[in-house]
Amino acid sequence: MVLSETLEEQAVDAAMSGDWKTAIKINKDLLSENSEDLSAHMRLGFAYFQSNKLRLAKKEFQDVLKLQPKNNIAEEHLEKVNILSSKKKIRHESTAQYDPDVFIEIPGKTRIVHLVNIGKKEDLAGTSIGEKMLLKEKRRKLEVRTQHDEFIGNLPDDISKRLSYFIKNDSDYSTHIKEISLTDVVIFIREIVKGKKVNQYPSFPSNPHVMLSDIQHIDADTADGSDDDEDVDENEIDLTDETWEKYEQEKDLSSIVQLEDEEEEE
Repeated sequence: MVLSETLEEQAVDAAMSGDWKTAIKINKDLLSENSEDLSAHMRLGFAYFQSNKLRLAKKEFQDVLKLQPKNNIAEEHLEKVNILSSKKKIRHESTAQYDPDVFIEIPGKTRIVHLVNIGKKEDLAGTSIGEKMLLKEKRRKLEVRTQHDEFIGNLPDDISKRLSYFIKNDSDYSTHIKEISLTDVVIFIREIVKGKKVNQYPSFPSNPHVMLSDIQHIDADTADGSDDDEDVDENEIDLTDETWEKYEQEKDLSSIVQLEDEEEEE
């Protein structure tokens, strides 16, 4: 039992580090001890899938369904295998390590986004959680594409327009797949660098109503020359850090109090 638990930990570690060759070997060892190990069949199938060994992956997912007929994960992966096989599409083998720290949320600097107008099923089928994506502008929209230029989906219009503006003004972002199925894609976007012109504005405001109106304010400030170093107010709040959300809440509260005072005067 202790040996099996150790092998299982090693199998998980190998998968997390993208070492699919080792993951395949360890899970096969586990199955030689217990041919009905559901988790080992699932991990082995996924390792084969990541290694583009679709026929072997299909067998493992079918074995999972024999042991547990309504296993949704196995059904979905089997559908992916069938799509890739029918389209004769070669899946790009991924050796990228899965880093859970990539998905740490920071107010104003990160955003979880559901894509719209998602791509072809054969492209979605070949994409996995944790994979790094590219943001590319096309027809005034930001597209999410794989490292091999496969279209995955579009950002919603409001976020697309805001990030396009920020990127044109020397900002940079990293994008990773957080959740993916054949019908839905969720990505995680993180601010890496923010350009000087937009430095006083968060990439992802907590108030969705300022997503686009902020851009007009930025242009107005630039026209007034307020982005020059010598014009920066020493007491100005830095909205690029985690104080942004607290700042907005205090600003909203101040507006409410002011409104109540005006009503009392009337």
